[in-house]
Amino acid sequence: MKIGILGGGRWGQALARLAMAAGNDPLIAYRDKKDKPPHILPSTKDVPSVSASCDLLIVAVSASRVQAAMEMAEPHAGNRVVVAGRGIDADTGRWLCDVVREHSPVIRVGTLAGPAPVEEILNGGLCAGVVASPFQEVRDMVQQALHSSRYRLYGSPDLVGVQLASAAVPPLAALVGVTTSLGGAGVGMHAMVVARGVAEYSRLATALGGDAASLAGLAGVGDLVAAQGQSGHPSFEAGKALLTKKRRKTAGEPGPIRIARALVKTAESVGVDIPLTQALVAMADGLDPLEAVQALMGRRAHDE
Repeated sequence: MKIGILGGGRWGQALARLAMAAGNDPLIAYRDKKDKPPHILPSTKDVPSVSASCDLLIVAVSASRVQAAMEMAEPHAGNRVVVAGRGIDADTGRWLCDVVREHSPVIRVGTLAGPAPVEEILNGGLCAGVVASPFQEVRDMVQQALHSSRYRLYGSPDLVGVQLASAAVPPLAALVGVTTSLGGAGVGMHAMVVARGVAEYSRLATALGGDAASLAGLAGVGDLVAAQGQSGHPSFEAGKALLTKKRRKTAGEPGPIRIARALVKTAESVGVDIPLTQALVAMADGLDPLEAVQALMGRRAHDE
């Protein structure tokens, strides 16, 4: 099976290696001659040719570049497109599969999520993931493309829930970073963030028409465990940085915070309360983390 991968970075290369481990032929499309072609792996800078020669396209670029990738790739209606990203464009609040549909004639879309650390994949490590799509054909194709003894890939029809779960991981990992480094907080606070964070996004998934169970799966809890278990994970470090008095202004706001802002707006649009994520945004806007924690602990008690 020939698989097109849009994006020649480390993530695109990792996906290409998983495709090869599954006995398939990946072809990586990288942007232009300014980019270095991926080391050793089959690749081309003729991006439209990848859409023409591969039925399945896996998008492995940053959320902000998904629209450009679609415009460059010029996919046809017969292509199946799966986005291997965080589910949401933090700058616009749009779901990435919607971006694909809005900027191409593609109908059959899906998302790939779960705990798959890039460096571990490139070094031959074992991992697992989930492909979500309302189209059984898409799920089957992606499993055929990537499933092997190295990468166990599950299928799900819950596109909404899996995209949300994947998007929720960076803000929740940032909150874990806050609680791990906050004076006086211990494993109890850490556990509360994980459990209640999953609960608030489960409510949001239901309100958006998704399956709350997806938050407890590989795209949600599984990926969150991997994030907090990685030394120096960027989302975890973004949370720790909120405790420092001097915050970097020149580098722009960290991804987990931008995603949190987008998710807060999404939750507000359907009338769902996500207090932990709102607290993270408040901390990013200058609220003292200890005050934010005290406000959360002081909320009215209710049934779980």
